[in-house]
Amino acid sequence: MIHAPFDGTPGFETLGDKLARLRRAKGLSKTDLAERLGVTATSICYWEQGRSRPRLARLQQLSQLLDASPAELLAQDSAPGGDHLADLVARMRAEIARAAGTTPSKVRIVIEI
Repeated sequence: MIHAPFDGTPGFETLGDKLARLRRAKGLSKTDLAERLGVTATSICYWEQGRSRPRLARLQQLSQLLDASPAELLAQDSAPGGDHLADLVARMRAEIARAAGTTPSKVRIVIEI
């Protein structure tokens, strides 16, 4: 899958684009990141190219290493007015909490890709 380079326009940065940008901002090579995660550099390359996606456990590790929440990594605007994944998750968390008679902080939503 070929991606156009990120031009700074909100909403057009893929998960792979974000991973690459955040990895470089931390001064990490693909090999460095792979070693810290216990995966191959090929896995990192595939994630950044959009050929595959990290599983949830790896996504959580990535978020810690790159100082970004899993929701931030997965968030992608669609067309103008589209939902950010983080906003959607927050709204659903509030609705689930209301239906269950608890607070949103007690609701955990897991997204498995």
